[in-house]
Amino acid sequence: MPPLTNALGYSLAIVVLVLAIGSCIRLLSLRVSENQLDIQVATNRRRSLAVWWILVISFCGALLLGRAGIALLFCIASLIALREFKQLFQRHSSETPWLSLGVMLVAIGHYFTMAIFNSQWCLAVFPFLALFVVTGIELANGLPKDFLRTTAGHLWALLLLVWGVSHTVSVSSFPTAAGAPETMAVGWCLFLVLLTESNDIAQALLGRAWGRHRVTPVFSPGKTWEGLAGGFVVTTTLSMLSAPWLTTLTYDRSAGEGMLVSFAAGAVISLAGFMGDVNMSGLKREAFTKDSSTLLPGMGGMIDRLDSLTISAPAFYYFVITFNRAI
Repeated sequence: MPPLTNALGYSLAIVVLVLAIGSCIRLLSLRVSENQLDIQVATNRRRSLAVWWILVISFCGALLLGRAGIALLFCIASLIALREFKQLFQRHSSETPWLSLGVMLVAIGHYFTMAIFNSQWCLAVFPFLALFVVTGIELANGLPKDFLRTTAGHLWALLLLVWGVSHTVSVSSFPTAAGAPETMAVGWCLFLVLLTESNDIAQALLGRAWGRHRVTPVFSPGKTWEGLAGGFVVTTTLSMLSAPWLTTLTYDRSAGEGMLVSFAAGAVISLAGFMGDVNMSGLKREAFTKDSSTLLPGMGGMIDRLDSLTISAPAFYYFVITFNRAI
């Protein structure tokens, strides 16, 4: 286990503290409005708190194990998400057992190599490998029915639920520059996931409180322009506050320039996360379901938890390698 630096240790402590405060507020609000809420709604909200604690503790444990721990955690998450995708996809397409197995093996191999070798090389090779495996298996099946839909659908799932999400592992390979605030490389991963999840929560809470104008009435009726704007403000603010602690985005920059690049990073994560969320909503709408599964009580399935990261993670990764001077 790598040594725990002050910056990362304080950050993890703050995350747990915020979750504890949020849990108390949620439980108090549920008690106050208990008579006004549907029993099932109140039960789901209580269950979601327990799920949040499990997810946060698992994520903190993965960070403490370093890049290998992060790869293992998100590999498991991607495999569960691929299984959910299969269940949703099969509602409109024929059964493809060999293709499903091939997709799972590609995902496992990808995360395994990322935990050991250079992640940039793994990211570059993955789309070609995914295309080769998916197309090869479908050609070997010799069944032209739904060929385009099946190959395109599974390639789409691999690119988003595996390749896109795996950028959370990639950012942990970014070096910490000499003279920059002391932190572990996994601080990049914490920064990315923290901002993405904060953006989701802020959009949902602020949209529920003040949202009036829907962004995508068909794909995601709950998304409003007010919630999107509120999430953007919260995420960019949090980015400017936490970037000097967890990343080297402000390294070798003036105070103003550091705030600007930190703000831009938050903006990229906020807008890309929104796109990832709505994109996965399209899959669920086609399958005539609100949640990808019932795996996470009060939240839905693993796809519902990873949806924003599918695009925010690669968007942030390429933003950093373009604009970060310490890399």
